[in-house]
Amino acid sequence: MSRYREVFEGKGGRFIIRNAEGTDAPRLFTYMDHVDRETVFLAREPGEFAESYTLEQEEELLRRWAEGDEKLFLIAETEGGELAATCGCFYSKGRRRSRHIGEIAVSVRQDFWRMGLGRRMMSIQLDWCREHQIEKLKLTVDTQNTRALGLYFSLGFQVEGKLCGEGKLADGTCQDVYAMAKFF
Repeated sequence: MSRYREVFEGKGGRFIIRNAEGTDAPRLFTYMDHVDRETVFLAREPGEFAESYTLEQEEELLRRWAEGDEKLFLIAETEGGELAATCGCFYSKGRRRSRHIGEIAVSVRQDFWRMGLGRRMMSIQLDWCREHQIEKLKLTVDTQNTRALGLYFSLGFQVEGKLCGEGKLADGTCQDVYAMAKFF
C-alpha cells in the first residue's frame, strides 16, 4: 500500500497533499466539474465525469486505490479543505511486457495555478515511480497546452510523437496531443 501525506508550502499558501480516500468522492465530483469547465485541455467535456461514475462507484474506486500498490492518486487541499489539484499515477504488475511503464495525469484548479502544486505533485509521483522500478513514465498533453508542456519538459519528459485529431471538442474542433515520456 502506498501512503503519502505532506504539508506543502506553495507560492500562495499551505496545502496538504495526501492520498485520496473514499470519503473524498463528493468533493472530487465537485472539483472535476469545476476544472473541466475551466479549460479545454483535460480529457473530458464538462459534466462527463459525473456521467461516468456514481458517487458509490467513485468511493469504492478511491478506497481500492488507497489500499493497493499499483496506483498513487493524490489530492492537494487547502487548509480549509478545498481541493486544489489532483495527480494520479499507475502501472500494472500483471503484464510482464509492460509492467515497467507507468502513466500519469495531473490537474490543477485555475485559481491555484503558479503556486508550485503541479510540479510538487509530479515530483512526488516521480519518486514513487523510482521506488516501484518503473522505467518509463508516459502521458499525453494537448499540443497547445504550453503551461503543461513547460512543466513536463522541465521534469525531463520528451515528446515521443504527435497524435493528430486525438481529441474532439463539443463544437467539433479537433485537438492534437503529444505522447510524452520520461525514462528513468
